[in-house]
Amino acid sequence: MTDNKGKHADADADAGAALQAAMPVIAELLERGTRAFALGTWAEAIDSFGELAAVTEQTFGSGSQRYADCLVMYGRALLQHAVEQSALLAQRALADAAAATTTAGGGSSKSGGGDKKKKEDEEQEDQDAVEGAPAKRAKFSFEGEPDFRQVEGLGPGAEEKEKEEDGASGKAGEGASSKGNGKAVDEQQQQQSDEDEESDENEKEGEEEEEEEEDDFAAAWDVLDVARVIQAKATDRKSRLKYAETLMLLGDVSMESENFAQAATDFAQALEVKRQYLGNNNDDSRELAELYYKVALAHEYNRDTRRALELMADVERILGNCLASLEASADAKDREEAAALRDVLADVAEKVREWRAPPEPAGLGALSSEEAALAEKAKAMFKQALEAGTINDISGLIKKKKKGEEEEKEGKAKDEAPPEESRSAGAEQTD
Repeated sequence: MTDNKGKHADADADAGAALQAAMPVIAELLERGTRAFALGTWAEAIDSFGELAAVTEQTFGSGSQRYADCLVMYGRALLQHAVEQSALLAQRALADAAAATTTAGGGSSKSGGGDKKKKEDEEQEDQDAVEGAPAKRAKFSFEGEPDFRQVEGLGPGAEEKEKEEDGASGKAGEGASSKGNGKAVDEQQQQQSDEDEESDENEKEGEEEEEEEEDDFAAAWDVLDVARVIQAKATDRKSRLKYAETLMLLGDVSMESENFAQAATDFAQALEVKRQYLGNNNDDSRELAELYYKVALAHEYNRDTRRALELMADVERILGNCLASLEASADAKDREEAAALRDVLADVAEKVREWRAPPEPAGLGALSSEEAALAEKAKAMFKQALEAGTINDISGLIKKKKKGEEEEKEGKAKDEAPPEESRSAGAEQTD
């Protein structure tokens, strides 16, 4: 019996020593994570709170309320980081669209410059042909025009030599042309390959960012859900209110993930818990009003406008009671709060009118300022494409008949002429 007491005493002593050693580490991690969260450095906050949760679990157990509190802090940091990444991804998409517009404009200008240069080269060739430029005319020998190479090469074997020179010149010209065309094709293929690689890299980076954003939301949900399970077992008032806060965070994750039905469920459960434990003072009532509004917003996004309007009526009722209480006070601070609360009530009333109004047909007048700006930008991009002449022209794909084929067809048509016409033509010749 004495031995068992001694073992228990030793175990308690070891647990006390482990707890004493862990507390400074827990305090340091908590301070570091809280500071990082306040500064908005979410990555550092995630690392600190994640390590804090692991140490707390080892020290107090996986079912302790302290471990649940650390999980809530960890999940909140993950949520904030995911929201920030989502905003950055949206900004980058807008920047890429603007860059694409600029590139399209530059490409059309470059294309226009190429057409201009091509036209100048053609004009120069015509001018050289008129002036008799030797470098240009040496490649051609027109019928009825003296070939001065024959004059210079009079004597035995001159004709054969001329043929050899013509063949060599033709091969050299073809080789130079083929080499030039091949080089241009290689450069074009290399440029296209570089553009494809850059596009693939951008798409890969975008996919990785989207996966990271989704992973953060999923991780936040998993962590907060574990905390919810632990906190649901507690029955005291403080723990139940923490449980409601966790449900609200889960609702926020669902809203960001566009799972509005789940968000409405989480917010409604949080509202039910807070209504049981909160009193009727002004601060608590405003907290309830905020939660009513979140439930209403989730229902509205889930296309349940009727239920959303019912909940907004509760929001207006609670905030109206708070405003009446503040206006009855003689305290200057309460008067300032009353002025701010009037603005909130005006915003709520505007939202109610917006939800009650029937949907208007889509148009620039019904868009917000940001949406209207994007629409105008799209119109400008389309106009620029038209002016740049980037509309596909399929006339080059139409196969034209060769001159020989047309003459042959006309000859066949004459041969197949009716006998009466041929006899008529013979009679005319006889006359």
